[in-house]
Amino acid sequence: MEKEKDEIMINNLKQYYIDSYKKEINATILDIKENKIYLDKTIFYPEGGGQPGDIGFINSTKVVDTQKDNDKIYHLVEDVKKFNIGDYVLLKLDWNHRYYYMKMHSAQHIISGLLYNKFNVRTISTHQGELNLTIEIDQNHFSQEDCYKLEDLANKVILDNKDISYIETTKEKAELFNMRRSIKVDKMIRIVDINGIDQIACGGLHVKNTKEIEKIMYIGFEKIRKHYRLIFRIADQVSKIYREYDRLIKQLCTLHSATLDSLYDCDKALLEKKIELEKDIKSLKKENTNYIITKLINSDTKNIIVKDISSYNIDFKDIDIDIDKAIFLYKKENDLLKWYIYLGKSFENYSINDIRKDVLSHIDGKGGGKFPVFQGKGNFENIEKSVASFIGYFDGREE
Repeated sequence: MEKEKDEIMINNLKQYYIDSYKKEINATILDIKENKIYLDKTIFYPEGGGQPGDIGFINSTKVVDTQKDNDKIYHLVEDVKKFNIGDYVLLKLDWNHRYYYMKMHSAQHIISGLLYNKFNVRTISTHQGELNLTIEIDQNHFSQEDCYKLEDLANKVILDNKDISYIETTKEKAELFNMRRSIKVDKMIRIVDINGIDQIACGGLHVKNTKEIEKIMYIGFEKIRKHYRLIFRIADQVSKIYREYDRLIKQLCTLHSATLDSLYDCDKALLEKKIELEKDIKSLKKENTNYIITKLINSDTKNIIVKDISSYNIDFKDIDIDIDKAIFLYKKENDLLKWYIYLGKSFENYSINDIRKDVLSHIDGKGGGKFPVFQGKGNFENIEKSVASFIGYFDGREE
């Protein structure tokens, strides 16, 4: 008797199963914990099965999420201080939010059912986001042709106006159905049935008829855990993305003075030109860098040269010189010191490890390289000590 009483209370609590289209209801507050409100009944669906929790209002206070703790459902509100245990309150759903996810959840069943029945592909996981419906499948490849075929089949199901119904039965009887996923619970099973398309145990909320989904659009895929994750949009989000694509294409056509048919070739030619120009710029930058460095070095008759090049827009990786001198270049970028050491042929017997210990240790120099070039980063604070150590290290080598 106690078990039956508990089941009646739970069923009474979950009013969204009795009428998933009900937008308002009165209820009594049973408990309040932190910003969580527990009610004797609710039309707010708690997050589960890839479907987000409902939002809306309790009286005039916003419900920002709905969650569950076993068979208890709690409503997360912005200001819990407005409520007391025993209050008789009015619940109002954010219907647009709820109805959108009812459509999306129903669309997911259609797609997963078609994948299973028409392509022999199983659904591993799903996620219903603000924009996209994603379905991870048990395949490491799914062709673009099949993706579009799947989209066409799904939209035909919508046009066929198929009813979506529910069957409540025991696990034993449910296992006789041809379902695409095994049953993991032992209690009464709620099976969602889209005639001829999908039949599966599900606790989510769905529309009454497939026509309510309006439209399903495949927009791409991504690879995850060696599987494919297919990405879709549904209902009015399809129209929005079509219009966005149309707007962008028209803007690009205007920008390039191109037609729709010639836009790709025009954009490809511009990209090739951009790559060519970037190569020229890179070459000119390197040429300019080596011109500046060579001029700086040649202006100094010493064999041991130290230069602060902070005022020059130079990247050390662009330096390409061949000169028989020991050179220490450094520059300050923001609060960071970048250093560059070049050792000419006459200095090849000097150990970079000793130089790192005696010279770069002052600036906590980190980096490396291969003879004759070494570079890295460090601390600017003691650069004068490093400069003096570098010159002193090669003392007696100058001519």
